[in-house]
Amino acid sequence: MAKNIETKKKGSFRRNVILTFVTISILSLGATGAISYFFVDLIGDFTTGQSSTALDSQIQTNMLSTAEKTAQVINQKLTNAESMVLAMAEECERIFSSDSTFEAREVYYDYFFEYGGPPGSFPDDTHYDPKYGINVSWNYSSWYIPGSNSSNYAAFEATYSGRLGRVSNLDFMFQAIHQQIDFRWLYLTFADDSMFINYPGSVLGGSDLDRQLDPWYPVLDDWYTEIEEGNGDIVFVEPYYDPIDGVLLISIGRTVHHQNGSLIGVVAGDITIEDINSKILDITILDTGYAALVEQVGRGVIAHPDLVPDDYLAGLPQLANVESNTDGSPTNLNIDQVVSGSTGSLQFTKDNDDYLLAYTPVGKANWICVIVVPLDEVREAIPALEARIMSANTQATLFILSITVIGILVAAAVAVAISNQITRPLQYMMDLATKNVTAMIRQDPLDTLDLQVDVTYTSKDDEIGELARAFQGMLDSIREDESGQ
Repeated sequence: MAKNIETKKKGSFRRNVILTFVTISILSLGATGAISYFFVDLIGDFTTGQSSTALDSQIQTNMLSTAEKTAQVINQKLTNAESMVLAMAEECERIFSSDSTFEAREVYYDYFFEYGGPPGSFPDDTHYDPKYGINVSWNYSSWYIPGSNSSNYAAFEATYSGRLGRVSNLDFMFQAIHQQIDFRWLYLTFADDSMFINYPGSVLGGSDLDRQLDPWYPVLDDWYTEIEEGNGDIVFVEPYYDPIDGVLLISIGRTVHHQNGSLIGVVAGDITIEDINSKILDITILDTGYAALVEQVGRGVIAHPDLVPDDYLAGLPQLANVESNTDGSPTNLNIDQVVSGSTGSLQFTKDNDDYLLAYTPVGKANWICVIVVPLDEVREAIPALEARIMSANTQATLFILSITVIGILVAAAVAVAISNQITRPLQYMMDLATKNVTAMIRQDPLDTLDLQVDVTYTSKDDEIGELARAFQGMLDSIREDESGQ
């Protein structure tokens, strides 16, 4: 019975040592793992939110950058066009100055470019140009004056021979400018009689019947009036639809004067909106994003991918109408903010879809460059980013859990090893005591080996060694008592 009691006590002590060590390890490692998991989850959520916000902000920044770069390109194009018109105006004034040394070139009446002669003629390089849809000459300009036709043009040519001889020298300037800048037309209009010099040379007044029934007076056109009212400054005329050309034009012009200050007329050049659309605004922004040009003052849309030439027949469409819902109802687009003259971005809803719009001034002609992108496309990358962050968080959590479990298993193994180091010497000494006590009770002679503690334990310098030496002292006393008997 005593042995069973001893064994039970021995087993309980060893188990208690292991359980205590393992419990402490589980609590410490579990707490560490839980705290680590909490911070991983917290940091993961924070990172997801911050990354999504940063991505959203970066896309808006990129849109603003795209708008600004596009505006700079348009500004540069208009600046170059402005400088060419200025050079053309200065050359015109030089040609008409008193000290001009010009040599007259051949001049050609506009009618014969399209309808042929006789009695008139046209330049040898006259050819059909599909871009213009009519016959043109790149070597010579053409002239037109109200009241003229194929029958009486020679009389007008004789009357204005001096003027036409001088102005024919502009052809060299026209050619040089046209090779550098994408002007569709370059021209000079005389203020006194509406004589019109046009490059490239082409028909201007239509057929003889058209010239008789509805003669064209360029000085009565809005573009002429606007440029003349500029009083010598470069004027960007509000884009207008040219029914003859069938295209939307932007006229850039300036008045020209004689040395005494009297008005000669205006020189100008036309750039098509189609050219701006195809060479500047035809940019890819995500999947369906687009660029547009808007007037700052009139709020009319100069260029927009959804507009066709016929949309401009009644003037520039209003931005509020272009960016409206399919049913014609207005959107919540803050147009005042768009045309404020500053750079920024905003969101608006059209047909129940959210859009992000970036805007910036061009810096010329009071135009605003606009970039529009569906918000879904802007934020399309955010779910993928969140998924990647979530995956990384999951991997980190599994790693922490694995480390915690491994730590607990290692702690258990260490606990077993430590408990063995503690309980094995105790078990050994308990076995010696049991043998000696049993022999004494039975009055059997004591085995000398059972009265000697293993030197492995008595030689230790720790508490086990002290206990073993004390136990050896007790056995020595038993041996002495046994010897005395």
